[in-house]
Amino acid sequence: MSSQAAIALGAAALFAAMTVFELKRVVHERERELAALERAIAAERARIRILRADLAWLTRPERIATQARQLGLEPARIDRLVRAEDLPDATALLFAGRSLVVELDAGKLFELRFKPFRSREPATNRGGAVRP
Repeated sequence: MSSQAAIALGAAALFAAMTVFELKRVVHERERELAALERAIAAERARIRILRADLAWLTRPERIATQARQLGLEPARIDRLVRAEDLPDATALLFAGRSLVVELDAGKLFELRFKPFRSREPATNRGGAVRP
């Protein structure tokens, strides 16, 4: 084998060794990143399990019923439920509670107060009976 071929073969072997070493370093770095991500995922999953358990504990019906009694709340009565179409128009509700001061021809000031208007159709409950 000639000396030039030996030098070229040695350089190629050295380049291959350096490439394998760099590749090994990059793989090791990626494995560390992967392990860190897997630990973070495991921690988040544990946190999600804890949050779900907390939610299940906080939304227990007996706990909510106890708090409702302490706050003086009571279940909704059927006569208090309304259909969406029985609700007044949103634009009427926009002016509810507001007032407007106007001057009459005689020079007097008069305060107008807005209130929501009821629809002309009689409201009925679920049984079909007309409500007052």
